[in-house]
Order: sequence, then C-alpha cells, then structure tokens
Amino acid sequence: MTYKIFKFGGASVKDAEAVKNVAHIIREFGSQNNLLVVVSAMGKTTNALERLLNDFFEQKDWQIEYETLKKYHLEIVERLFSKDHLIYTALDYLFLQLKDTLLNKIKPNQYDESYDQIVSFGEVVSSQILSYYLKEQKIDNEWIEAKDYIKTDTTWREGKVDLPWTENLVKRELKPILQDKLIVTQGFLGGTLGHKVTTLGREGSDYSASIFAYCLDAESVTIWKDVPGILNADPKKIPDTQLYTTLSYTEAAEMTFYGANVIHPKTIKPLANKNIPLYVRSFVEPSKSGTCIDGEASQRQTPTIIFKPNQVLLTFSVKDLAFITEENLSKILHTFTQLNCKINLMQSSAVSFSICTDYQTHRIEKVCEFLEEEFAIKQEKSVQLLTVLYYDEQNLQKLISNYQKVLEQKTPQYYRVVVSE
Repeated sequence: MTYKIFKFGGASVKDAEAVKNVAHIIREFGSQNNLLVVVSAMGKTTNALERLLNDFFEQKDWQIEYETLKKYHLEIVERLFSKDHLIYTALDYLFLQLKDTLLNKIKPNQYDESYDQIVSFGEVVSSQILSYYLKEQKIDNEWIEAKDYIKTDTTWREGKVDLPWTENLVKRELKPILQDKLIVTQGFLGGTLGHKVTTLGREGSDYSASIFAYCLDAESVTIWKDVPGILNADPKKIPDTQLYTTLSYTEAAEMTFYGANVIHPKTIKPLANKNIPLYVRSFVEPSKSGTCIDGEASQRQTPTIIFKPNQVLLTFSVKDLAFITEENLSKILHTFTQLNCKINLMQSSAVSFSICTDYQTHRIEKVCEFLEEEFAIKQEKSVQLLTVLYYDEQNLQKLISNYQKVLEQKTPQYYRVVVSE
C-alpha cells in the first residue's frame, strides 16, 4: 500500500469555513484510508500562546489572553457542531489542562522547556477539532498524538529527531491503522524519552509531515497553503510575483536556508533521502497543481526575493580596542551554539564581528550576559534581513532604493542586506 501525507497550516484551519474546506479537500483529493493528515494550530494561536506564556513569566494578567484564546476556539466549534456534541467537553478539558500546566508545571528558570509545554497546546486543540469534524462528515479517522511517535532529545524549542526510533514506531504502530482509516495528528510537536512534549522549531509542521512521509515511505507530501504554490517573493511585499511550477530539492533547500518561509528548512532532507515529491498547493484553488519539488533541476530564471523580519544585529567589539581574533570568534560562535541561536548572517572587520539573528528576547539576553564581560556589544533592533538570489543589477537597485541599509553583502549570485524595518 502507498501512503500520502497532507499538511494543513494555520491559515487553512483559521475558522469554521476553513475547517469545512479542509474536509472537502480530504474527501476530494485524499482517500478514506492510507492518508495521514498533519495540522497546525488554528490561525494565529501560536502567537497568542507565546504572548500568554510571556505574560505569565512577566507576572502580567495572562488570564486575558487565555480567555480570548478559549473564546476563539469555542466560536469555531459552535459553527461546526450541535450544542450537545462531545467536542465541548473535550475543549473544556483541554483548556483546564492548559491552565494546570501554566500554574503547576512551568519552571520559572526554564523558559525554553516551558515554551514547549504551553505553545504545543495549539496543535493539540486544532487536531482534535478537525478529527471530530471529519467524523461528523462520515470520514472515519483516528486522532493520535505526534509526541508518541516523533521522538526527540530535550533540545527545547528545536527538538532533534531520533529518526531510527521514530521510523520503527511509525511503521509498527501507524501502518495497521492506515489500512482502514486516515490518521489526524499534530505538526510541530515531538516527544522525549520521558514523554514530555518538544517542539521542532517555529513553523515546524512541514518538517513533521516530511518525517511521517520518510517513515512510511510515502508516495508524496502535499502542503496546502493560502498561496498558489512557491512564489519568487512574498506577494504582500512584492507586486507581480511569479510561480515556480517545479523546483529541485537543492533549489528549495537553498531558499529555505536563506529564510523563505513557504516551507520549513528541515523539510527537504528526509524527502530527498527517499526521493519523495513535495507538492505545495492552494487550499483556495485546490484543483490547481501548484509547485512540485523533486529531484529534477528546474530552469529557474526569476530572482528569488526573501524577507526575514524580526531580526537583531549584534556587533561584538573587543573592549581594549584590540583586533578581533580567531579566539574571539570561537567564543562568540560557541555561545550561539550553546544557546541554540541561529546565525542568519555574519560579517567581520578588523575590530568587530557582527551577527544577524532572530530576535528572541530571552536568548538574546543570555547571549549578551555570557559575552558582555569580554566584549562591548551593540544591539540594532527593528531590522530585517533581505536576500535576493540570482539577482539582476537593475531590478536589485530598484528594490533596495526604498530601504535604509545597515549591513550589506554581495556575490555575483547572491545579495544580502540588513535593513531598518
């Protein structure tokens, strides 16, 4: 038997009509068995849970965010189910669990571990709502917890997957279920040996889909999004974007490395290892073919424009005005590795070393704390990173004329610049 994986992101389940559309797509383009459905948190739930956790840590009134989140999910449920449906009991229980975790299981000095225990809640709720709704639509399915199958270490917020262990569990326990019914599960989540939930990195649901595909030797993975496929730029920022109908694994991996957020950076490797094609299609126009990513090189001529917002530029200078040495660089890079901070761009001069990284408040504070004794550290916040792959000079100058440049790098094929937001 061959298996397919469908992944639905937050926008595809953001409200009741969107959930109905997902059921329609599963009925039309999936099947009643041999299909595993991976679902993200609804709408902007992950952002709301991050705010909830931050309010709790900062001893603010987190109850406001909690009640808003509960009301949002309840309104979706009320539009999908009758008043006496079991989903209401399930929803109440899940929100009681969230409150209990927040009040009794959060470690004040362990932000990243606490993050995973709270933010993972979004996917659990959305997948249960979808599972119940599919059953209402006579689409038989089994809801499973991804943390019981995708096994990771305890690298909180960036769980490293134990693929052999995961593959063994998935093949042994999920294949028999898929003979008779489809499976609904969560993206973004994994689990440790001690059954604690981990997350796989922001937007990690794509990666979850590719892990399940790898373990099942799937025929294909389809990511359903609110865009017609993979475009050469964000249509909200660049007019007249162009669709890539095909991309190779290498081309797609390169785009994700530089920050293109259409698919998660770790998604490609498991699929390429088993030559499983990845389709990116529109849930708005599901009959259109979108983009196919596989082993075949495309004839890509269009420049790719990638915006990576919410960045901070950290510049490290030796305090006694000495030159930056290899020993200095080693200390800085080791600290970033130790604190699991991603380096999106780096540049050195004789007396300083600059790194552009995601602005995650708690991690940036720790970086500065670890290095402030030895280095003078300058922070430039409210910046974004712009990358243009395979640019042409005329269009490049037109594009960047609207931005205030902070730091710039250029090669014959790639152009990268940190700009003020």
